[in-house]
Amino acid sequence: MYKRTIKGEQYVLYKDEEEFYKYNPEKQIQKDWRTAQTGDWIKSDDGKVTVVIKRGYIDKLNKDGSQYIRTLLGMVNCNKTKFFGGEPVKDIWRFGKVSWYEKTLNGSLSTQKRVFAKYIASGIEPLDAYKKAYPKCNSDIYAKQRTQVLLKSEKVKQLIDKEIELLLNDTGITKSYLLEQTKDIVDKKDGRDSDKLRAIETLMKISGLLNTEKTSESVALIQEFTGFSKEKLNAFKSGVLPSGEES
Repeated sequence: MYKRTIKGEQYVLYKDEEEFYKYNPEKQIQKDWRTAQTGDWIKSDDGKVTVVIKRGYIDKLNKDGSQYIRTLLGMVNCNKTKFFGGEPVKDIWRFGKVSWYEKTLNGSLSTQKRVFAKYIASGIEPLDAYKKAYPKCNSDIYAKQRTQVLLKSEKVKQLIDKEIELLLNDTGITKSYLLEQTKDIVDKKDGRDSDKLRAIETLMKISGLLNTEKTSESVALIQEFTGFSKEKLNAFKSGVLPSGEES
């Protein structure tokens, strides 16, 4: 819970709905912050709950134009702002130059983002990877929202791909190797069709990771293959997964 007194009146920012209703069991939260009015309680895109300090027109002379709301999270354009959330700001009377969403999605690769990518590539679950990279975060809802944005970031996805490629190269699994192994398995006369199909599917999925567009699928495969046991890795290099293993 964050509190701030502005012009003699105290305003509160709650970390989530649960905390809000704990102290305000009879109050309601407006479904859409874009249409909320002055005095309404609203939920930000990252799950926080706060009150609209003021709603107004950006151009006071144009009553048909865009409107804004002012909260402890700052001022946002109700028509153009894509993401409303983040941390409380000191200056609530000005629009922020770049939102937290934009910084996370398109900003430079910070140390935390690089650490996050390494954890993902090593097979750690995304939410756990975020908490390890950002140890000061103590809200699961907050962490989940930010994790989802990070996994959408092209820069972060490219960094994850690079980390995966390095891990695979360290084990001798390159793109050329994958193609050669696939051909050898398919051409193997005494091999079982089921082994061939499973091996091909596995190899192609891993190869796709090196230039992935589907983060959720990538994460699942990362968890499968960057956590290899020596036995499983040797079996993989031989071209056939152990009997009974899931691809």
